[in-house]
Amino acid sequence: MPGLTGCSAKYPAYTALTLTATPASGFVFTGWGAPCSGTGTCRSTVVKGQTIHATFAPGSSAAFTKGKWGATFSTPVVAVHMHLLPTGKVMLWGHVGEAELWDPANPGAGFTSVTKTYDFFCSGHTFAADGRLLVTGGTIGGAHGDPRAVLYDASAGTWSGTGSMAQGRYYPTLTVLPHGDVLALSGSDESGAVVGVPEVWNGTSWRRLTTASLEIPGPFYPAAFVAPNGNVFLAGFLPTTRYLDVAGTGTWITVGDRKVANRMKGSAVMYAPGKILYAGGGDPPTSSAEVIDLNQPSPAWRSVPAMAFPRRQLNATLLADGQVLVTHGSSGSGFNNVAAAVHAAELWNPTTESWSTMASESRSRVYHSTALLLPDGRVLSSGSGEGAGVLYENSEFTAQVFSPPYLFNPDGTLAARPVVSAAPSKISYGQSFSVQTPDPASISRGTLIRLSSVTHAFNQSQLIYPLSFTAAGATSLDAVGPASGNLAPPGPYMLFLINRKGVPSKARMVTVGP
Repeated sequence: MPGLTGCSAKYPAYTALTLTATPASGFVFTGWGAPCSGTGTCRSTVVKGQTIHATFAPGSSAAFTKGKWGATFSTPVVAVHMHLLPTGKVMLWGHVGEAELWDPANPGAGFTSVTKTYDFFCSGHTFAADGRLLVTGGTIGGAHGDPRAVLYDASAGTWSGTGSMAQGRYYPTLTVLPHGDVLALSGSDESGAVVGVPEVWNGTSWRRLTTASLEIPGPFYPAAFVAPNGNVFLAGFLPTTRYLDVAGTGTWITVGDRKVANRMKGSAVMYAPGKILYAGGGDPPTSSAEVIDLNQPSPAWRSVPAMAFPRRQLNATLLADGQVLVTHGSSGSGFNNVAAAVHAAELWNPTTESWSTMASESRSRVYHSTALLLPDGRVLSSGSGEGAGVLYENSEFTAQVFSPPYLFNPDGTLAARPVVSAAPSKISYGQSFSVQTPDPASISRGTLIRLSSVTHAFNQSQLIYPLSFTAAGATSLDAVGPASGNLAPPGPYMLFLINRKGVPSKARMVTVGP
């Protein structure tokens, strides 16, 4: 409490403590000191005498504690698919209409149409190692998959074809592999049958993993991630999670069962290298969440505290500081229960493994909703509708931007942000690099966050790599790039600096790779 110098107590060794900070009227809790951080509960095991600082400040701004949503604005299509391009612009598309470009740095300019080369509604997509957006599959009618694949060069504004897959894929997941190849997993083919055989793209052509056939039933778009051991980790939807070794013709390796078997249309996110959070999903939806650490010799899922709301059709978005923002979804039974839409966002703190309820969005966003992190540290939210019982004309042709609490001072004014004066355009594996900033002493850490490519409750491209900096001069910081593509697959990333108050800079676009 403000005005107090502290309190103390004695506990037996190895007692697990959970500390909660409660501010007095007119004050807000601004964060824990080591060994904790953030503004959730502080968990610490007693080993020796120590002091844990809790910091308070005058003010009680809702924006500082719960973030703030901007006004809604119209979109020309339903944002079923949404991507942050290396140019900083956002590309989005639905079933009806063309692809559309929107520039968050110049929102008043509106949208610019980009003609699609074919109907890649319900396609898979991610960013290739060279920064181009790879789009595979889509529909040739209903749930019948298209085998084609195309690349979009954001700098040139052009599409180009690449080799077609052996089978069509509707609702596939794409995963960039450590050396830049791309895995296509699941979906339904030209006849509407489940595609059991994965395929790997090498930049021009595809090869089938014929000894790794695994049927992942609808609604497809299974959550998959590159693990620190170089394999692809299949987190869902099947209750048994596995590694896929893509060498040769492929091999599946069983890891273990999730705590909650049914997480259909929940959302999974890798919140640190090798660490995955899976939240919500099921029917009726669950509020539960669980994590797994693939860095461990024998990884196993374990439960963490639940969200405040059950959710199905939610989106999990990595923020610039490594926290996870959950938006959207329905708390009601059924595939797409719009009447039970959840409007409040929630924020998950990986350090404390606790949830905080954030401000509420204006619109109902459930099936076919999307969300992604923008270069300025805000989150763009859009979509919902155009299917699952919602007619096209009744769909959400709107978007809204969320400003997380880290962008505000306790009194609700905008926080002063650190500045990236200069950064390299390319960061190589295991190599040191320098970042220029006016006040290096104020920087506590940084993050590399891969650009988003999101649809159907799963972001097929986002991941995070934490950076530690050392001072290298009056305006310079040094860091070392990720050790390998196992920890950060090659491609386009945003580089953020984060100051000691937890405020992130605006991002610089960089390419990470060999």
